[in-house]
Amino acid sequence: MPESLSAYARLAFPAGLCLSLLAGAAVYFGADIPAAKAIFSSAVIALAALAALISHTFRPVMAVWVGLTALCAFAIFQASMGWMDTAAPEFAALAAAGCIWLIAFRSASQPDAGARLWRASLTAGVLIGIWAFADFTLGPRTGSMPRLSAGFLSANTAATFFGVIALMGLCELLGQIRRSVGSWAAFNRHVTGLALSLVAVLVPVTCLVLTASRGGILFGALSAFALAGWHVLAWTRQGGVSQRSAGLGVAGLVAVLVIAGLVWTVSGELAATRFGQSIDNNARAEMFAVYWNAVALAPLAGHGLGSFAFTNDLLTTSQTVRSLGTTNAAHNVFLQWLLQAGWTGALVMWAAVVWLISRVAQGFSVRRRQRGYLRAVICISAFVILHGLTDFALEVPGVMWWWAWVLGIGAGVAAAGRSRHAPSQTAGGAGPVFSRFAFVLAAACVAGLAGWQGQMRVEANLAHTLTPEAMHAVAQQGSLPPSAYLRDAYAARAIEPDIADLEFAGRATRAAIEREPRLVAAWNRLVWLDLAEHGQLTDAGQAALAQSFYLAPYGERNMLRWRLQIAASAWDQLTELNRRGIRLQLGAQAIRDRRWLHRFSSETSGGLRTEIETVLARGS
Repeated sequence: MPESLSAYARLAFPAGLCLSLLAGAAVYFGADIPAAKAIFSSAVIALAALAALISHTFRPVMAVWVGLTALCAFAIFQASMGWMDTAAPEFAALAAAGCIWLIAFRSASQPDAGARLWRASLTAGVLIGIWAFADFTLGPRTGSMPRLSAGFLSANTAATFFGVIALMGLCELLGQIRRSVGSWAAFNRHVTGLALSLVAVLVPVTCLVLTASRGGILFGALSAFALAGWHVLAWTRQGGVSQRSAGLGVAGLVAVLVIAGLVWTVSGELAATRFGQSIDNNARAEMFAVYWNAVALAPLAGHGLGSFAFTNDLLTTSQTVRSLGTTNAAHNVFLQWLLQAGWTGALVMWAAVVWLISRVAQGFSVRRRQRGYLRAVICISAFVILHGLTDFALEVPGVMWWWAWVLGIGAGVAAAGRSRHAPSQTAGGAGPVFSRFAFVLAAACVAGLAGWQGQMRVEANLAHTLTPEAMHAVAQQGSLPPSAYLRDAYAARAIEPDIADLEFAGRATRAAIEREPRLVAAWNRLVWLDLAEHGQLTDAGQAALAQSFYLAPYGERNMLRWRLQIAASAWDQLTELNRRGIRLQLGAQAIRDRRWLHRFSSETSGGLRTEIETVLARGS
């Protein structure tokens, strides 16, 4: 095997396997489904445990233990609040991010391994970009303005991912330009590397432009010019102002402009259309104001990881239903983190980010080679953070993990420089051995718990396929599984006509609420069960409906319509509190879909029809 290939082969474990998992997560919806989030996290954490068990040099740094302690403290608090069933995949994803950083850091800190790991990661990102481009151009498109979203199902999230890959490619291209400028012989030696590097920039930049993300394109362009300018300044400082430095500067600037021009000519029409549209700053400002005020409701520890959907439903009012009623994120990752983890969690997160970037920056004081990678990691981090002010991509594991991977490579490159300047250290002694095996034990436990959570989430997703015989076996069990979402899925399946086991459905629904009291669908089901069993709403049904209104005054479209249908069948029985909630629903439905409300009015009668006609007349 050639020396270059054998060098890459030595990175196959654990770095190669970890990179494969990262690519899989990026393609599989960014692993932004709770089941996928937990399962991918379990695999990554188990890989880190195996690497620490096998390799004597794979030891966790002290910061890993600090981060694990902070995660445990938050997990204990959220479990005491009854939020852990929702938060568990989020905690698993954060633990996996730490393991990804550690794998990249330890792998890249080996001599000359950082550059190879960077190129392998860039290759994986470019292959994902080729797949995304082909899927976008060849697959069916929906909507009046289709945008590339790859596997993330969000164009803005895809913009963050491809922006990171594009900056990685630009770093490699600038390095090839530096090595090839000076003589024809040097150019001929590096012409293949130049061509491949150019492709590695063109593919992700094309994908970035096709996302038509205004923030992603703007911040990506600023970061690209900053990276190119920083490289040129560094070359000039190292060699003085010379003809070669001037040539490098011109070549770098021309490369950036040519790439931008080519990509914009080929695929910039959609982005140009988006930039020509007015940005609804009022809606964003309204959203940010509501979320900022909501931070004060739980300033210390937030509303719980993974709780944004619950919090957003709770905060929506008749004045904000247009801006908040259809959103799934705060579109500001720092504000969203404040909502979920409070000031305590936000300060811990910001401290972690500062520490991670400082680990990379320390390399400038000890490295004379491969500084370009350090500059690129810092520019990539600036891009991710800036785009995070207008998007939620860092909430998506497929993006968050990739950033952790890049930060780990940068820290490893910096550490490789320190190891050349520091005295040789042995891996012996009881302390390092204890730390390594303690990490193996802790990681194995976390991986097992994450995998268990993932398995129950998968079972919940598949519960609707259970046969009546299988559901009967579940109902006969003495206890229900320790998962609110699996219990809720069993209850939803039990009320379907081919099973109609209302007793088990009620028991499973109440058990789900015990573990996660914010499940609006479960409270709604209690209302339906009360009507089905008694023919009218009892006090218990009225209380369940009132709780549903409290948790989600409006809710998503299907739930809103379901509530109106319940009201149509039991309007005369509703308490004044629940009638007030229905009136709010009517106002929201008049804003969202007046045609449906007109049709619904013709199908109902009595007091509810009068209420509907009043709302429609008010808005006409």
